[in-house]
Amino acid sequence: MERLYWDEYTWPEIEELLKKEPLVILPVGSVEEHGHHLPLNTDLLQPLYLAEKLALELNALILPPVAYGWTMTMMGFPGTISLRFETLRALIYDILKGAVQHGAKKFLVISGHASSNHMCALRLACEEIIKEHPEVQIMLLSDYHIAYKYRGTIVPEDDSHAGVLETSRIMAIRPELVHEGKMKYSKKEYVPYSIITDYREIFPYGTMSNPEGANAELGKEINEKIYHELLDLIKTKFHL
Repeated sequence: MERLYWDEYTWPEIEELLKKEPLVILPVGSVEEHGHHLPLNTDLLQPLYLAEKLALELNALILPPVAYGWTMTMMGFPGTISLRFETLRALIYDILKGAVQHGAKKFLVISGHASSNHMCALRLACEEIIKEHPEVQIMLLSDYHIAYKYRGTIVPEDDSHAGVLETSRIMAIRPELVHEGKMKYSKKEYVPYSIITDYREIFPYGTMSNPEGANAELGKEINEKIYHELLDLIKTKFHL
């Protein structure tokens, strides 16, 4: 592709491009706290990085990214902004529906945010599109569905939100946004299976695992592993 992003083309150019049935990528993130050391757009930076690499390799088009997601449990942390579940489901549905209307048939929806409610909203939107348009193919995942395979090997077993994996990846992608001197981690005890509506009660710093040991080289390694596995999955799914 001459340009990577859908909205950088004119409408006649998009009309011609879609005749070739390219893969269309929709990156989804969240505006969510990630401790004292990572930016609020952490969950968007990661899928955007992957989307651009994939678009270059596969001549894919990237739809304007969705920066917001469902992250109600983090609303106790200043800066976090959450969509309602139904708002997110409807937003993703409307975006995909519009692209389908103009002839897009192959989609990758990739989210840097992986909470169960967030992913459920995306899945329901994608399923509704498939039911209405059986000729359309969609892959939906969070890049952390792949990244968490490396817990217990190259990162700690309990690695989680704003921990070693995520911090290392942002160090590799946007190092100037990482405040290495402000890494903090603390967890308060709570009864398992309790319903928690504000994670600040348990994780006062916003980190759900210890980010110590994160580094850019590890981030590059993890980003490459995710990219290559995802590339193979896409080629298999869409016969590219």
